[in-house]
Amino acid sequence: MTEILLINEVAERLRVSTSTVNRWLGQARRGESSFPLPISVGGGKGRWTAASIDQWVASQAIASTPIPTRKQRRNAAAAQARQTATERALDRFRTKGGSQ
Repeated sequence: MTEILLINEVAERLRVSTSTVNRWLGQARRGESSFPLPISVGGGKGRWTAASIDQWVASQAIASTPIPTRKQRRNAAAAQARQTATERALDRFRTKGGSQ
């Protein structure tokens, strides 16, 4: 028989919080993640099969690409902004005849 898991059991199995499972679920519903969607068994609550969770974990181990942290994304955006500002300043300098 197939093992059916509640959200807290999924979280425990993956060693994350239920908030993390809910975040992954939201991303999956928006098409941003491959996290398995729950099956409906009535009562307005979703359940997952243990097999679907295990399969997802296995796929994550194979395709484990590092996901940048919020700080890394912020630093990259700041570096891009600095680069753009520097390029604009150089363009202004060149158009004013500064490189005579």
